[in-house]
Parts: sequence; C-alpha cells; structure tokens
Amino acid sequence: MHPPKFTSSSFRQGGRPYASHRAFRASFLVICILASIVGSSQETDDVDEVDYGNHNLEWEDGPSSWEEFGHDNDPSVCGLQVLTVEEWEAGRYWEGKKPVLVSGVTDGWPALNNWKKQEMLRLYPDAEATMGDGKVVGETGPDVAGKNLSPTTVKEFITKHMYNPLKYFFDRKIAIPKGMLQDCNPFPMPTRAYLEDPLAGSIYAPSKKKKVRTKPDRELWRDHLAISIGSDLQGLTFHHHREAWNIVIFGKKRWILWDHARWKDNNTIQWRTTRDWANGQKHITGADWIRRLYPEPEREHEIRNYGHDCIQHAGQMMFVPERWMHMVVNIGDTVSVISEVGLGIGEGKKPEDFLYDPNASSDDSEDESEDDEEWSSDDEACPVCSRGLTVDENRIIPYPEANGASCAQMLQFAAAGVQQEVCDQMKMAETICCPPTAATP
Repeated sequence: MHPPKFTSSSFRQGGRPYASHRAFRASFLVICILASIVGSSQETDDVDEVDYGNHNLEWEDGPSSWEEFGHDNDPSVCGLQVLTVEEWEAGRYWEGKKPVLVSGVTDGWPALNNWKKQEMLRLYPDAEATMGDGKVVGETGPDVAGKNLSPTTVKEFITKHMYNPLKYFFDRKIAIPKGMLQDCNPFPMPTRAYLEDPLAGSIYAPSKKKKVRTKPDRELWRDHLAISIGSDLQGLTFHHHREAWNIVIFGKKRWILWDHARWKDNNTIQWRTTRDWANGQKHITGADWIRRLYPEPEREHEIRNYGHDCIQHAGQMMFVPERWMHMVVNIGDTVSVISEVGLGIGEGKKPEDFLYDPNASSDDSEDESEDDEEWSSDDEACPVCSRGLTVDENRIIPYPEANGASCAQMLQFAAAGVQQEVCDQMKMAETICCPPTAATP
C-alpha cells in the first residue's frame, strides 16, 4: 500500500512537545558567508565552470528585492521596540525574553569602510572558511557537515562562488583575522564587557591559585563572532538557538520571529506554520515561505499575534531571545556580524574535520537535555511510540489522505526510516496513535 499523505486540513491543533533532530555545539569564532539563491537550483556537471562570482563594485550594486520584500515596519506588522544603544545597555535587554531592535550600533565602526566589498577583498583576501551545499549545511549543521564541506577563502568565495545557489559559506569554527575583530569596535554589550575584562565577576579559588568565573562558559556572552556575507534573498529557514545578536553593516534583512511559548508544547502548530507540509515539502526557502505560505490566514494570524515581521536596516542590531523560532531573508547583498551566548573564539578546522561523513550513520542516543541545545533546525526524528500503541493497532487513520493506513502501518513506515517526506506526514498523525506520554521525546 502507499504511505499516508496528509494535508493541512486534516488536523487540529495539538501534539507533543517539539524535539530537535540534532543539536550541534562548539566554542568558536566564525566566518559565515551565505551564498545566493539565484537562478536554477539544479546541480550540473559543469557547475564549477560557471562564473558565479560577485563582480559588482560594491555590495550596494548587487540585485535587491526591496520592492517585493521590503516594508515600513508598521507596528501592526513588526511590533518590536526600537532602542538606542544607551537604552539597550541601561535596560540590560539581553537578559529579557523579547526580541528588540537597536539602532546606531555601528556608529564609528572601522568596518563601515574596511568591510566595503573592495576593501574587504584587499585587506582580508585570505581569511579562511568553508563552503558546501546550503541544504546539507542547514540540515546537518555546519559543525558536523564534514566531507560535504570544502575549504575556501573570502576572496575565492566572493569572486567565484557567491552567486552559486549550491555554495553556502558557513562555518562556526573558523578563526578570522584579528583586524576584522578590531573593525567591529565598540562591540555591543554584553559582548564588550567580556572583551574588556574576561574575568569580570570571577572569584579567587585558593585550590587553583587563580581567579575562576562563577558562571559556566555556556551562560556567558564571550568572544564569539560570526561574519555573514549573503546575497539577495538568501537566509536560513526556520530554526532556533540560544540568545544571539545580529548586526547589519551593509544591506537589509527581513525577519520572521515566532514566540517559543506559542509552539513549545504544540508540535502540530509548529509544523503547520513553518513547513509546506501540505504539499509534502520538508523545507522551502525563506523567500518562498513569505511569497506562498505567509499570506495564508492561519500563518499570518500566528506571526501577527505571536511573533514579529520586521525589516532590519544597516546599523541596527536584532536581539533574538533563546528558542525564539526565526528565519531571515536578505534584501540585497548583505554583510552582518553575529554573536551567540555561550560560544567562544574559534581556532579553525583541522584536515580531519573534512573526512567525516554525516550520512554514514546517525547516533541520536546521547542523553541531551533541551537546555544543552545551542542551535536546532525545525527537524525531528520520525515518530514512533516508545512504549507501544495504547489504541487498537488496526485503527484506520480517519482521513482520506491516509490511503487507508492503520496506526500500526503508519508506525511501521516510521520505524523503517522511510523518505523524509513520508516521515513529515507521519508526525502530523502521531497524536492519533500515540499518547503524548508514549511518544518519542
């Protein structure tokens, strides 16, 4: 028989708590450059022979989709507080639970000159990072993408690959030149406080004969930095992680943010909002989500009432609280710098890091608590009742789209590790066959 296929009209709200399929962690300073989603997404044998380089004079000369994706941040759409740097620091908003925008963060930064396209190529051409298929990097995470990544440099990527839709420049472990760090001074709080005094708040430990911090590293804003350079319409699809800030130096970003409190105990509403599961699509680009899915009343209601839809302009910082689901779409070629709580300076990748095959095996047996996760996509493992069915195994899924599948047959499909499309569809019917207490956590 055919696996069940469900549509958006088949389910009511409900479900089990969200669980990520993989958390990937590290302490690192990073460069991340986002490749453009331009033209065909079909890979060809001669893809590397095509010139995908960005040959514009400056970032502002690249294509921009402002007319389609820009808006004026009307309070009924965006609804975020827009703070000054002084207000951000006085109110210690990084300790809060709501996203905010902060203006004027890059005032006086050397990066306003040194990170212009031509200056960046002149000053930092050999800064190293890695690139790979954006879909692979997004699904596995950059730290464990292994052999799916290849090393490159800032100059090589920008001049040869930036507009290649299959080249995604993202790595959270790559160290960057010291000069690029200095170009971002003064850093925003609380990152600046750590850089000025890494031992602030520490106490002297006689047994160790030195000062030690009272907070664990994972709770500190440290010296982590990510540099993102992406072309028009690029950006990661829905995901979440620890608290982070993102500062745009050139270009603009459109953000869709969604409150964790709304979806944390409702797996169904999370999937109905973030995925095009009605058409069997696991992931779609952020631009496509805004074009096709966002206008639907159910999704628009969720974001307008429990989230935010905002434009971030150059010079502004977006603060994203812990576990707020979000996605970003670049408007024009965009350069930004990012930091996340708990992460530290990177030391670069080793040759053996590129030998790992993330597709060879998957070990999800680690006992990882939700608090240990630093960044997760909205993927989950196929649902299987952990203590067996508590309903009649012969019960037929009560929707015509299920093609007559019973609960037992549905779980067999899941346990067999079928294609992700079918797995996605099974998640939506899991609560019919598995009570929340028996579902895989």
